Amino acid sequence: MSDLSDIKKTREHWYQAYFDGNTETLKQIEASDFYVSSAKGKQARDTRYESIQQAIKSGQWFEANVFKEEDALQFLLNDGKAKISGHGRMLSNGKPFSDVIFEENWIKSKQGWQVKALHLHNSK
Repeated sequence: MSDLSDIKKTREHWYQAYFDGNTETLKQIEASDFYVSSAKGKQARDTRYESIQQAIKSGQWFEANVFKEEDALQFLLNDGKAKISGHGRMLSNGKPFSDVIFEENWIKSKQGWQVKALHLHNSK
């Protein structure tokens, strides 16, 4: 498979693991120094996993009817590194409740593609 098809497949697994609250799979796909940067600040990998687990336990995690939608998606791959950017929204019962501009930084390691950072910016 090509790098582009590999990263697309890994990225889909990553997002599915996130919506499922599957932190074990997230740990495999996210680099050890992974972080999320947003208007709320910077969240390190382990803090994020704790937040996900707490949300699941308290019944505040995503319901099955929530999914993502993306447009203006761009993939820039060069020498084992990739930058993926675009516009995305999350929908519940077909209605948008989150609208962001995003950028992901990826690296290719011995284990395959791993995401190093996710930057989120409100688009409205």
